[in-house]
Amino acid sequence: MYEDVCYKQNFLKEVVCRLDFASPIVTLRNSMPKEIFEVVRNFYPIAEPHDMIGTELTINPLNGPTINQVATKQWLFLSRDRKNKCTIESSAVVFSINNYNVFEEAKNSFIDILRAVMSTFPTNQGKRLGLRYVNVFPLKGHENWINNKFYGAISEHKVESTIKLLTSIEYAVIEKDLAVMLNYGYYNPDYPSIMRKEDFIIDIDSYSTGIIYEDDLEQFVEDMHSEVQKCFENLITDEFRTEMNS
Repeated sequence: MYEDVCYKQNFLKEVVCRLDFASPIVTLRNSMPKEIFEVVRNFYPIAEPHDMIGTELTINPLNGPTINQVATKQWLFLSRDRKNKCTIESSAVVFSINNYNVFEEAKNSFIDILRAVMSTFPTNQGKRLGLRYVNVFPLKGHENWINNKFYGAISEHKVESTIKLLTSIEYAVIEKDLAVMLNYGYYNPDYPSIMRKEDFIIDIDSYSTGIIYEDDLEQFVEDMHSEVQKCFENLITDEFRTEMNS
């Protein structure tokens, strides 16, 4: 029903795609393989690696546990406008998109880079893959933008002294081996102060926690996007659709 939905404008604050590895890729702690770098720079041409200091727990049967400092690299890559970024670490690859146009454009960067990493280290699989869309928009005077089935569940609890008013729903999509976590309600950037702005948040995270293989990536990302879109469309009304298409 919603596969071809594309609005002229959106209220996206951030889109995040993240793959967590089942075990750390030790090579990435201190070096970036050329075959990965060449793919990443097609989408994120600005490289700004950072040095990080972490801790590592070592268990010695004679002397017991010891904690050591470990120097590692965080491989940060940015788009030319610096609004989108890709971060590669030994434990995960994270994309943060603040300038989002269409799904196909974002998907291509996600899949090409994740495939490059997983094909370079074929013995490493993912343990969690997620796609998250965070929408924030002013709701005062536009309460009819939200389906009353959802809005009515929280609106009666909104008072002048409200600090935060959010609710969560999480459900499984068994046939696709996915789950969806929805957080929605009044977002308070001044928390824990009393809420002054009436900004509304629709935060949808679709994810899989099974073993993720390279061959699974594209289908999972497409299925996650489809489930995020279904969830979003169920929350909003035709009045909001008209606004986004104006």
